[in-house]
Amino acid sequence: MKEEKTFNELWNEIHKKNTERELKVDGWLMKWLPYWSKQSKILELGCGLGNNIEVLQENGFNALATDLSEVALSSIKKRFPLIETKVLDLTQPFPFEDNSFDIIIADLCLHYFSEKKTFEIMNEIKRVLKPNGKLYARVNSTQDTNHGAGLGKKLGKNFYYVEGYNKRFFDDGEVRKYFSVIGEPNFYSATMKRYDREKELYEIKVCCNK
Repeated sequence: MKEEKTFNELWNEIHKKNTERELKVDGWLMKWLPYWSKQSKILELGCGLGNNIEVLQENGFNALATDLSEVALSSIKKRFPLIETKVLDLTQPFPFEDNSFDIIIADLCLHYFSEKKTFEIMNEIKRVLKPNGKLYARVNSTQDTNHGAGLGKKLGKNFYYVEGYNKRFFDDGEVRKYFSVIGEPNFYSATMKRYDREKELYEIKVCCNK
């Protein structure tokens, strides 16, 4: 019987295949950057190989880049030697003090978890954001059939085991349900290219209401 890989092993394997490729930067954050202070304390969750880090650096922003994958963080340090990195498991309490960050970026990293764990993650994001701090996120849409929506083994509402791991797909109600833990979410549907296929997703901005 084939042994199932851990989430960390899966992502290390995925990132190993892509470390030598050019970063595919789609610039979704560009519209927000004019509203940010260069002195903002920025945390990126699930930074991957650094697509967003490249955009931030090119526009004069610094950030703490975090990911579960040591392979991803090692690649980031080679590309961006001045960037601070930290291994971070989203399923565990975040190793940061309350009210630590002005901005948190979570790009395609919040849609892998059970309902209980997703709520726990949202509460951790709220805890480490400063009052009126901002979360900028992208998550899978229920329309994202190119990347597994409605496919695989159903684990719960819009939650499937597909392509080797669990994936959650959000509709309008679920965006409100989860992200309202932090504040009133502003969101809209969008499309991007992911692994050479169209990907349907939500782009979300939330102001922390504590």
